[in-house]
Amino acid sequence: MQLTDAEFEQYQSDGYVVVEDALSPEMVETVRERLREYTHGDREPERFQRQLEPAVERGEVEVEQSGDAVRKFEGLGMVEADDVFREVMQNDAITSVATDLLGPNLKLLRSAAMFKPPQVGSEKGFHQDAAYYPIRPLDHVTVWIALDDATPENGCMQVVPGAHADGLLGHEAVEYDTDIVIGERDYEPDDAVPIPMEAGSALFTHCLVPHYTSPNETEDWRRALIMSYMNSRSRFTESAEERPDWVDSVHVQGEEFPGCV
Repeated sequence: MQLTDAEFEQYQSDGYVVVEDALSPEMVETVRERLREYTHGDREPERFQRQLEPAVERGEVEVEQSGDAVRKFEGLGMVEADDVFREVMQNDAITSVATDLLGPNLKLLRSAAMFKPPQVGSEKGFHQDAAYYPIRPLDHVTVWIALDDATPENGCMQVVPGAHADGLLGHEAVEYDTDIVIGERDYEPDDAVPIPMEAGSALFTHCLVPHYTSPNETEDWRRALIMSYMNSRSRFTESAEERPDWVDSVHVQGEEFPGCV
């Protein structure tokens, strides 16, 4: 799977492009089942972190099972220790598009699972993925893979087309140390475009595109898997001792280069 000229142009001008059917229905179901084993079964997320919905942690909202309160999984240990997530990282339909955008030498910067449980999943405010990572150049690509049909009602991705050209904006911390939002901006939620997606589709976004997701106000789950790719010639701007624990890399394909990520 490769991008058409029109799709490539859209990514350059708008900062995002959607690729339909990136994962087969069978693979989507496999990923959902594996996530369910971690949230509601006996699999322990030993190599990655789990985060709960803040309203549940504060005691403002009750859930029947603890797994119904999971907000996200985060960490490269997802692909290092679990063959299902690693298979998604190496999926040809996804890596071929990442190659179109970044070149043949790829490393993974981030792996995560994002949950919006029915009637519980909260908003994630406007932010840029680049704000989390001390890396240059600022051109890595976030792949947001829908595991359920994503709609405006259950919290689909919403992006500001073309705003990646504004560069890196100032962010401030909210709720968690690892949760930040853009502090000041020249646009409002009405400037964002909702991106409804069917399960299995993948949204490729430039790391500087401002985006947010609204709360899940439905009775349905809205789950997504995230894989962020970067060119292997990228460089971290902080030493290993200075970087946050979640900032590292995993080799995906192609060459590796001394002194780079």
